[in-house]
Amino acid sequence: MRNVILACSLAVLAGCGKPATSVGIESPAPAAKAAEFKKGQGLLLTPEAVEFIGLRKAEALTKSDRVVLPRQALLRTSEGVFIFVANGQRWLRTPVKVGTESAETAEITDGVLEGDLVVVAGVRDLWTAELQAIKGGVGCADGH
Repeated sequence: MRNVILACSLAVLAGCGKPATSVGIESPAPAAKAAEFKKGQGLLLTPEAVEFIGLRKAEALTKSDRVVLPRQALLRTSEGVFIFVANGQRWLRTPVKVGTESAETAEITDGVLEGDLVVVAGVRDLWTAELQAIKGGVGCADGH
């Protein structure tokens, strides 16, 4: 249920919703998109979208010569395991190889370097925004 609510909220943030109008009242301009995707560069979010999804970031750290991230930084999909890495002002979904995992952390054996800035909270919501941008930007159930 949370995912449905979130998808609808992101759709409104992305400008898919139509503003409410009343007879004799001029409707406001449509809202600007909250996310913009460029292939190979990643997803650019407005500050409002960053706050809305609760995006938090952290530097990838090395422990015992291994890059370690919080497990919540990982995005597991049917296409593989990914993280979102800062690419300037954008967030680029990056494939990674995972080594040893604990309840809290995951060793990353390939795909990220120490010092890379990665998303550690709001990962799934960021992916949802990316999918919406890639799949035509329509997030409303009725296609409008």
